[in-house]
This record gives sequence, structure tokens and C-alpha cells, in this order.
Amino acid sequence: MSESAHSQNRSDDPQGPQLSNTVALIGVILAVVAAVFCSILFLLAHQLPDDIEVFGARNANSSAHLRILILCCSTAVLLLVSLILSVVGLFLPNRSRKLAIAGTIGSLMLFLGIFGVLIAAALFTPEKQTTFRPQPLSSNSGVYWFT
Repeated sequence: MSESAHSQNRSDDPQGPQLSNTVALIGVILAVVAAVFCSILFLLAHQLPDDIEVFGARNANSSAHLRILILCCSTAVLLLVSLILSVVGLFLPNRSRKLAIAGTIGSLMLFLGIFGVLIAAALFTPEKQTTFRPQPLSSNSGVYWFT
């Protein structure tokens, strides 16, 4: 009886102590940084003009547009890396999976939020259709700008 109890206890013992999931921790940290970038992005987008004529009158190559574009790209890269690290953290042996699950859910929620806004914006049609008319950029060049 002692042998069966001893062998039963041996099979119930855990494989070893669970180690911290550093990969998932890095993924969660990157997801938090991406969430901060998203909030900054929405604050910057809120400052853009609402009227299409005012927006079109601005220079398209302004530094404000460039800053928003750089912030969007860096946020997307951070979210992608965060999602990959969190998913990798799910499959590491002898590691806690709580942090990896939190990082995966957080990254997916941010992705769905951002792409949900983009899809909703693409589905809406503008009230007034614009016509494309070629207008010369300068009198000497043959380059045209369509408005």
C-alpha cells in the first residue's frame, strides 16, 4: 500500500516550480505603451479640422500629418510585436499563462478597436461627392493636382 501511495504522489507532483513568463511580460508592457500611443493619436486626431475644405487647404506634407503618420506606424508595430510575444508566451512550458492571456486579450482589443474605427470610416460615404478637376500646380510645369 505504501508503494501505490508513493507512486500516486509522484504522479500528482507538479513538474517543478512555475517560472515567470518574461516574454508575456514584455508583450504586456508593449501593449500598454501602444495604448498610450493610441490615446495620444486620438488626441492629435481630435485637433485636426473637421471641415474638408479647411483640411484640404492645408499643406498635405505638413509636419503635423507626418507626426500622426509616424505615431500610427509605431503604434501598429508595437501592437503587432506585443501580440506575437503574448501568443508565444502562451505556449512556453512551465510558465504562468495569466500574463500571456492578459497581453493577448489586450492586444487583440486594441487591434479590433483601431481596425473597427478604420472599417467604420471606410463604410461611411461622404455627404457631398467631390469631382476631380485637374489644376496646374504651377504655370510652368506640366504637373497637375487633382481636387
